[in-house]
Amino acid sequence: MLIDAHNHLGGPDKGDGKSQSVSDILMAMDASGIEKAVVFPFNEADPGISFSRTNSFIAEAMHAHPDRLIGFCRLDPNAGKDAVSELMRSVSEMGLKGLKLHPSSQDFPLDHPALNDVLDLAQELGVPVIFDSGKRLSPPAGIAALAVRFPRLNIIMAHMNLYEESIAAAEGSPNIYLGTTGYFNLRRLGMAIARLGADRFVEGSDSPYISMRREMEKINETPGVSDESSHLILGGNIGSLLGLP
Repeated sequence: MLIDAHNHLGGPDKGDGKSQSVSDILMAMDASGIEKAVVFPFNEADPGISFSRTNSFIAEAMHAHPDRLIGFCRLDPNAGKDAVSELMRSVSEMGLKGLKLHPSSQDFPLDHPALNDVLDLAQELGVPVIFDSGKRLSPPAGIAALAVRFPRLNIIMAHMNLYEESIAAAEGSPNIYLGTTGYFNLRRLGMAIARLGADRFVEGSDSPYISMRREMEKINETPGVSDESSHLILGGNIGSLLGLP
């Protein structure tokens, strides 16, 4: 099963104006042979308290297309207790399957007090977290420290920014997975997969910013990646994290 594990839905994004409708992503999936896609909100100008409005939109889209879309909520820890409440609402009431956090866009450090409460609840609920990583507010070492603090929380570090630091974080924390989203140095990607094992990588296109088809194709073009490894990276690993059949 091909699963694209990193996609934005809704919009427009307040920074770059990008948007993607439900029909847009379904057409892109069909054109790329993708069976399921993880979707979460853009960084919208008016997302509601801790993305409550946009999370509701994601839930509606997922329930309208349960065989194609896997909804993740997005949160802003700066909302404090409201962020924790929104995670509970998103998962327990609306059935969303995971959480997206973007420290740079929401301007919060990894030692933000409310982040601990959010991650503690995510661990309790058993949902994975996608972290934007490799930026000033989201260094791989800081995310690795969170992975140690929350050992039952599965964390996907998106983009593989800061290559060596990302690999070191994953080597030290078995609950960290590396998202290949947007990483196109295929020689180094192949080296990383050989070093960590294919079961530690998750493919995602970051659509609409990057072509779904191009992201899927690059895994099969990566040196040293077997058919079995490709199967894991292109859907098997994220499927296991989400408990899919």
